Amino acid sequence: MLQRILPAASKKGNYVMSAEIHPTAVVDPKAVIDDGVEIGPLCVVGPDVKIGKGTKLLSQCSIMGDTILGEDNVIYPFVSLGGPAQDYEFAGHVSYLKIGDRNTFREGFTANCGTKAESETVIGNECYFMANSHVAHNAVIGNNVILVNDAMVAGYTAIGDRAILSGITAVHQFCRVGRLSMLGGCCAISKDLPPFMTCFSKNNTVRGLNIVGLKRNGYPKETIRALKEVYRIFYASHLNTTQALKRIESEIEQLSEVIEFVEFVRTSKRGVLSSHQRDTSAVND
Repeated sequence: MLQRILPAASKKGNYVMSAEIHPTAVVDPKAVIDDGVEIGPLCVVGPDVKIGKGTKLLSQCSIMGDTILGEDNVIYPFVSLGGPAQDYEFAGHVSYLKIGDRNTFREGFTANCGTKAESETVIGNECYFMANSHVAHNAVIGNNVILVNDAMVAGYTAIGDRAILSGITAVHQFCRVGRLSMLGGCCAISKDLPPFMTCFSKNNTVRGLNIVGLKRNGYPKETIRALKEVYRIFYASHLNTTQALKRIESEIEQLSEVIEFVEFVRTSKRGVLSSHQRDTSAVND
């Protein structure tokens, strides 16, 4: 059974909150635990942790380091949050893991704090991290992101809102995955995956437009049609990047999604993924 306790107040003078904590859990008295938090059997919570109201630590998980957990998160057994960066540059200084609200962390998930002093790893809201997935130091994860089992996100990466990383996938350090894009199972990428695109079968290649994802998220036909043209021009026209972007800007209605694609490509430091094939059939999946 859980028992209701009153954790110690924080050093900043926060008023004392009540929470339900199992008698076998180890919670440092300096941790700041908000109302309605449930901490189950054999959980460990360190002194510099802050946990928002309604968050549930089901059992046997570890929250350490300078970690801030928002509200209504659910944390399953064997999750480890806030461990030191897995980086030789980490020298024991203060860095952070900041997590938003209503996320689910399934069994074996891990996320580390930043590498450099005062740096941070950031996870947004309403994400779903499946078993044994990993978010490395200084990564920035958007909202409504899904990491399927064994998906791995390396250091200093950026994953856009509503992106899906399928099972056994890997994103190389410093890479970006654009909004509403999808990385197919067993793929590994070392360049940027632009927004609204899919990468399947072959590493470092774009397969087509994420039409299923766009439809599921309520995008109108006009937007999908415009993004199909973006794909055709950028990936199936035999133009170089500069030529393709100019043609997209001159020939396609400049909807916000079209502009987002162009800006993503232009700001890429590692370059964007190339095309799986030089034809237009992939846009009709």
